Amino acid sequence: MKNFILALSLALSFPIFAEEISVSEDFLERFSSLPSYSQARISPDGKVISVIFKIDEKDALAFFNADDFSLINILKLREDQQVGPYRWVNNERVVININYQVGTLEVPVSYGELFAVNYDLSKPNYIYGVGKKTSSSRRTIVDKASAAYVIDRLVDDPKHILVAAYTFTKTTSGGSATILRLNVYNGQQKSYGKTPPGSGGVLTDSNNEPRFAIGNSTDGEIITYLKDLQEDEWREFTRSKSLGGGKITPLAFIENDTKILVLDDTQTSTAIVKAIDVNDLSEEIIFHHPNYDPYPQVVDEKLIAVGVAPGYTQVYWMDDGVEAQIANQLLKTFNDGDDNIASKANVYIASFSEDRNRVVFQVSDDISSPKYWFYDVAEKRLIDFLTVWPEIKEKNLSPTKPFKFKNSDGIVLHGYFTNSKNYDGKSSQPLIVLPHGGPIGPRDSWGFDPDVQILSSAGYAVMKINYRGSGGYGRDFLKAGMGEPGGIIQQDIIEATEWVLAQGWADKDRVGIYGGSFGGYSAVQAPILRPDLFKAGVAYVGIFDLNMDFREGGCQADYRCKSQLSQQWGDDPEKRAAMSPVNYADKLESPILIVSGEEDDRCPPEQVYALEKELIKYDKDYKLIMVPKEGHGFSNPKNRQMFYKEMLLHFKKNI
Repeated sequence: MKNFILALSLALSFPIFAEEISVSEDFLERFSSLPSYSQARISPDGKVISVIFKIDEKDALAFFNADDFSLINILKLREDQQVGPYRWVNNERVVININYQVGTLEVPVSYGELFAVNYDLSKPNYIYGVGKKTSSSRRTIVDKASAAYVIDRLVDDPKHILVAAYTFTKTTSGGSATILRLNVYNGQQKSYGKTPPGSGGVLTDSNNEPRFAIGNSTDGEIITYLKDLQEDEWREFTRSKSLGGGKITPLAFIENDTKILVLDDTQTSTAIVKAIDVNDLSEEIIFHHPNYDPYPQVVDEKLIAVGVAPGYTQVYWMDDGVEAQIANQLLKTFNDGDDNIASKANVYIASFSEDRNRVVFQVSDDISSPKYWFYDVAEKRLIDFLTVWPEIKEKNLSPTKPFKFKNSDGIVLHGYFTNSKNYDGKSSQPLIVLPHGGPIGPRDSWGFDPDVQILSSAGYAVMKINYRGSGGYGRDFLKAGMGEPGGIIQQDIIEATEWVLAQGWADKDRVGIYGGSFGGYSAVQAPILRPDLFKAGVAYVGIFDLNMDFREGGCQADYRCKSQLSQQWGDDPEKRAAMSPVNYADKLESPILIVSGEEDDRCPPEQVYALEKELIKYDKDYKLIMVPKEGHGFSNPKNRQMFYKEMLLHFKKNI
């Protein structure tokens, strides 16, 4: 039984539905929206709050008075431009990475251009990149382009910043970066030498000297470099495989630049936060957890805290300075059970004023949209001034609970379970398994997830599992999933599903699976392996032929990416073929919904059409929706709404 839909235009991307879904159209529309606000920051003097927000689905930048939250100005760029990542460089001025709406893609792309403007919108100027020389138009493809990112604000020099600048052509990557002292008003440049070849990250010391760099070799290894100031040359510090081989990540120079604070997972399975003496290379362990990787938070060369996330996030305070005291106070405030404040919440410090008297931070939980808050330390004034998803007005949605169990290999796996909305604890409820993408490195975490809440509100319990290969549980756990996308990883997904069912949390005869990217792969592979367990699957922007990924995926021009593919999918083409759903479509008994974007260069349409050919060959029950102008994940809310509606109808019909 074959069923095929080609969404030829936005107007046609909403087929006429004969059936009704179990959530309202209004609910689905609101939960299909993307976050309206992001990247809230406060100016160094604490007088102005900036935040990216959407106007007509494009990112602009708003400036608010930090005293009364009145709107000062809105920066909206040219028709083809959007505001990308930005930072304050002095009390009046921000530097912005420009994003472009290019060609048919719905997702904006960056060409590494830097644009600077004061918060009163005066003195706008391109200070680096193609746009600096272009007035009203730009080419989609350039023969030669430059890109830069800010590496140091230069606190004592409000007119300049340090940037790492790269040059790209049609046939070459960036190579070494040039360190530039860049005037934030007129773009004048002064070179301070080059970084090592292939470097993609630079850390400066307290004297604004670039001292530590991270790069990649041509065979995909990660290399770190430390600069010898006396010899004025970069020297190799460490070398490791890009996935699972361990690496050293610099955090900050400390103790008058005599030591460098790093995150190191080259010595033990879980990463260590340690200080390395730059002269004699002696080491001091600052933090190490035997089971979980740490997530350090550094503020102005101070390690204020380290978090680990087995289920809920656990915070360990490393510093007793004012930043840590404020952050600790806020964390306790938002976890004290007050009726107006979530009883469990993650608190993320977004920005401090230089005097540390004012702070902007985000609070998130599992049952409502995240919010931005403002705190004035002296006045003890605490205000929630922005909701990240203002469209989502619901509070007290379905809570998500962490769980853990030991699989058949004796490995402890962690996951998250959410009951269907208004579940009474007595009746049976269907289950949707939601594996995350990757597969090597990413992970699921506790918190608000629109996918989960849509499914829960439609009457489904949801289970997410951090299978072997997921990040956060140590290098050994990460490496265990490498080369095993259709083996060990699927085993973990299946056993987690069986464990949840064994607890009586859901109906064993009504189980579906849905995921995006690698999760889309699992949504087809798992039902092939266990047709008795999974009654229906939804594969979103998925990959289905692992060998094709080497030939026609988005890594063809990037040797680093190809090296990672070998580590991720394995080196053996025969084994990759044996783990590719495209070669086992005859064993697929579950109805499958496949949704993808025509412009997806990570999991291209060729992947989808190869699977479709086999599904037709064996007369399998499937439905395919190919959406124009979308890439690897839909950015147009209307297309997202269409997808969610199709998914809910698919599950309603089949489980």
